[in-house]
Amino acid sequence: MEADSGANAQKIARYVLTCLLIVLGAWMLRHFLSPLAWAVVLGIATSPWYERWLARFRGKRRHAWAALTFTLLVGLLLIIPLVWGAVVAVQEAGKLVHSFLETSHNGQGTLDLPQWLAHLPMMGAWLRDAPQWLLQWLRQVWNEGLGSAGGASAMSHAGPAVLGFGIAVLRRILTLVFTLLTLYFVYRNRERLRVEVPLMCRRLFGPTVERLLVRSADAIRATVDGIVIVALVEGAIMAGVYAATGAPHPILSGAVTGVFAMIPFAAPVVFFAIGLLLFSNGALGGAIAVVASGSVVLFVADHFVRPAIIGGGAQLPFLWVLLGILGGIESFGLVGIFLGPALMAALVSLWRGWVAETVPQAGSAAGPDPDP
Repeated sequence: MEADSGANAQKIARYVLTCLLIVLGAWMLRHFLSPLAWAVVLGIATSPWYERWLARFRGKRRHAWAALTFTLLVGLLLIIPLVWGAVVAVQEAGKLVHSFLETSHNGQGTLDLPQWLAHLPMMGAWLRDAPQWLLQWLRQVWNEGLGSAGGASAMSHAGPAVLGFGIAVLRRILTLVFTLLTLYFVYRNRERLRVEVPLMCRRLFGPTVERLLVRSADAIRATVDGIVIVALVEGAIMAGVYAATGAPHPILSGAVTGVFAMIPFAAPVVFFAIGLLLFSNGALGGAIAVVASGSVVLFVADHFVRPAIIGGGAQLPFLWVLLGILGGIESFGLVGIFLGPALMAALVSLWRGWVAETVPQAGSAAGPDPDP
């Protein structure tokens, strides 16, 4: 009895020590949890493609070279769109600033509303005068701040904001660097991780945990296919629609539509805004075509394509997928788009396992049905 109690005490102490070490390690790495999570998501999502890529390499260092080159490819796929979008955004911002400076230096400069907006009942007169109020206020700020001797003082007040923006950008760059660095080691050690992770989880939580791991990995892959790939297709289709209707910067607008399409109910914000822009420029047919095409594409993607891909791959009803996406975004940020459905898939798998274990026990406890 004393030996059994001593063994139990050691087992409890070992589990307590394990939990404390895990909590302490998570607290120490709390600022790196986001890149670690992104690396795990990317590693699981791209696993089928990486297996085909790895098959092209031979020799003792094949895993290292395959991991390095594939990580560089993933990095290029992530960096090039961001750099291109930033360059286009800076160019557009420069055009807006240049236009405002020309207007502000001209004392009689005006900002004209579209005719259809200026003639709205009750609000038309107020909207017609509002741009002039805005222009006068901006001109006053410019003359009293940047456009006069007080410009140095204004710039000194703007310094902390610029510094904060630069720190935020640097933090995002470091997050991307650590994500790619972690992703390289995930690819390189994927065979060991594939064996060791289930083994350790099985030792800690029992054999049923393997089903949860499989369901979570399948949910991440299905979510990436259903969210990212479908959103990219939506953005490509809408870019063609924008180009056909004469919308400004159709490629950039299509890319923005694709990014917003990854977030539920966000894509209409983009194509409705572009439709409103076309309508304000007098292109009523183009505006109707953009809104109608965007609505049809979004309806088909959200009600047929995406539920079939995500629900089939994750074996999860799309309602729970949607709740997982929304809850994941609110709790974990952008990476929650993929972690949320994985968590929901694990919970649903756990629920189904409990039900499957409970139903036979309930049937056996009830005994055979009595004869009529």
